[in-house]
Amino acid sequence: MSRFIEKILYAVLTIFVALTTIFFVIRMSPGDPVETVLGQKATQEEIMKLKSQLGLDLPMSAQYKAYLIGLTKGDMGKTIFGNKDVKELLKERMKPTITLASISVTLAAIVGIFLGILAGYKKNKSFDKFSRLISLFALSFPIFSLAPLMVLLFSIKFNWFPVSEWGTLKHMFLPIVTLVIPLSAVVMRVTRNKYLEEVHSQWVMVTRSKGLNEVAILLRVLKVCLPTILNVVSIQLSVVIAGTMITETIFDIPGMGSLLFDGIQNRDYPIVQAVIVYSTLTYMVIYFVIDFVNEKLDPRTQS
Repeated sequence: MSRFIEKILYAVLTIFVALTTIFFVIRMSPGDPVETVLGQKATQEEIMKLKSQLGLDLPMSAQYKAYLIGLTKGDMGKTIFGNKDVKELLKERMKPTITLASISVTLAAIVGIFLGILAGYKKNKSFDKFSRLISLFALSFPIFSLAPLMVLLFSIKFNWFPVSEWGTLKHMFLPIVTLVIPLSAVVMRVTRNKYLEEVHSQWVMVTRSKGLNEVAILLRVLKVCLPTILNVVSIQLSVVIAGTMITETIFDIPGMGSLLFDGIQNRDYPIVQAVIVYSTLTYMVIYFVIDFVNEKLDPRTQS
């Protein structure tokens, strides 16, 4: 129980640090959202009036206090542009982001584990060498450079897939592939190395000597490898979340990423703060789930 409480406190502290950091960083960055809203011809009186309405004329400490109090009540405020409820805006944008991220992570895990096991099983053979070369090539391209390449090749040159919009499988294909390629490469390499480590261990030799067939042994080895693979996936989640936001912006997907990009461009403080808090909270929840699954899979925790 004490370990569980420690994890909860760690999660709360992480979220608090994240929202505090973004609160002050965005306000210290150049640009005034009020002047952007009103335009260059706005008078000083109009600027001060809008700042007063938005609470931006208050001292930074007072704004921060009001923000924290609002969060405890589930109130994320109103957008500076359009005066929309931020909470409702997040609900509208969550679905594309959750769909993109969940499908990408699931496919990357399936593809990476399958190729990793197969590469380990065929160690030093043609498939193993080829898969390692391809995975190295995939890891050489970060998402912000891979996504434009996908657009140039498959949308502009061959005109196979649309470059923007969202909704159908055809629209989803390129963004998903963009995220799956680097993540599956990481999972594949980790799976291969862990598989080779376990398949030559003493417990596997004992199991094989008892006459257990190779498929059953493979499944047992995979079960032992899963905690390591899941740990790698959990570490990569922050990359996936960031990659999803970059991908959404490039492919013009109406999700959290494009919302964050617009918020940063317009210095719309409530939007940027809300997206960061949501992303951090999502990461922590998934981390807890993976940690729980790892404990269940770890043979040392089983009687």
